[in-house]
Amino acid sequence: MAGAMADMSQRRRGLAKGSGMKVYLVGKRRAITNWLEDTEAGLRAAGHEVRTGIFRNPSLAPTLNRLLLAEAAGAPLSRLVAADMRRFKPDIIIVVSAVKTPLEPLARLRRAAKGVPMVGWVGDVFDESHKPLSALLDLVAYTDSRFFELHAQLGLTTPAIFLPHAVSPADRLPAAAPRDPAMAFVANPTPGRLALIGAVKTPLALYGPGWSASAQAPHQVFARRYSPAEVQQLYARHAAVLNIRHEKNVLSGLNQRNFSPCLQGAAVITDWQDDLERCFEPGTEVLAYRDADGLNELYARVRAEPEFAARIGARGQARVLGEHLFGHRLERLRAELGLRAG
Repeated sequence: MAGAMADMSQRRRGLAKGSGMKVYLVGKRRAITNWLEDTEAGLRAAGHEVRTGIFRNPSLAPTLNRLLLAEAAGAPLSRLVAADMRRFKPDIIIVVSAVKTPLEPLARLRRAAKGVPMVGWVGDVFDESHKPLSALLDLVAYTDSRFFELHAQLGLTTPAIFLPHAVSPADRLPAAAPRDPAMAFVANPTPGRLALIGAVKTPLALYGPGWSASAQAPHQVFARRYSPAEVQQLYARHAAVLNIRHEKNVLSGLNQRNFSPCLQGAAVITDWQDDLERCFEPGTEVLAYRDADGLNELYARVRAEPEFAARIGARGQARVLGEHLFGHRLERLRAELGLRAG
C-alpha cells in the first residue's frame, strides 16, 4: 500500500484540471441495492469515463464462479479483470461494497494497479476478518460515521473518510400528479422493521417479496421483487416514502433509501440516525421520527397536508441534486487523494 501511495505522484502530474476522470469500478451486478449500477450511471452523467470489473457474475452458477476465481485453477476471471483494468489505465479504482468483495481477486487487482489509487466504499458492518482487505486499499470510504469507531477498535491503519450514499440524476423521473397519499416502504422485512410497521395505524403501501398480506394487515402489500427502475417509479408516484434502517447493517449512517426518494421529490420520513444532520436538514428537507408515536404523527400530517409533503419533497430534491450526486462523491475522493482532474 505504501508503495502504491508513493507512486501516485507520477500519476498526479499526468492529470490536468478541468476534465473528467477515468474510473474503474469493481463490484457485484444485480445486487439488491443496485449500488454498482447506480454508481456507473451517476459517474457517467457527471462526465467521467467508467469501466467495471466483475468478480461475481450473477448469470453464472455460484460453483462455476468460485472455480473461475480459484487460484488453483489459475483464477481466469481475476486475471481477466486485472488485464482489463491495465488496458483501461484508470485514474482511480473504486471497489463498491468493498466488504462483500472476494479478497484474492482484489489482491491480484491491487498488484496490477501499480500506483493507481484503490478506494473501498463500505456500507455494511465489518469485522476482524476484513483486516486483509483494508490493507489492500489506499483509502476506505465509509457511509456510516460509527464505522470509524470500529475501524479504530480493529486497529486498521488505512486512511478513512466519511462518504455517504448518493444518487444519479439520470434516474430522475416526472412526478405523478396527483401523488398517491399512502406512504410507500420498499424494502425487505427485518425484525426491527416488522415491529415498527406493526405500530403504524394508517395503512402503508409495502413493496417487496418478503411481505405477507395477512401478517401485515391493514397495510397494502405488493409482494414481489421490484426492479431498480420500478422502485424509482414508485418513489415518483407516492407523496411520502418511509425509511427504516436495516438494524444489522447500519450503526448511525444513512442507507440509499434516504437519498433516492428525495431525487423523485417524495417526502422522506426516516428513523433518526446520527448522520442525518450531516446530509440533510431534518424538518425542512426530510422528516425524522424517534419512535412509533413520532412516525404516526408525521404520517398523519403529510396525509392531511399534501402541500407540506410537497414542500419537504422539493427541498429534499434540491439538496440531493446540489450535494449528493455520485459526481460529488468522486470530487470528494479526488480531493482526499490529491488527484487533479484528468
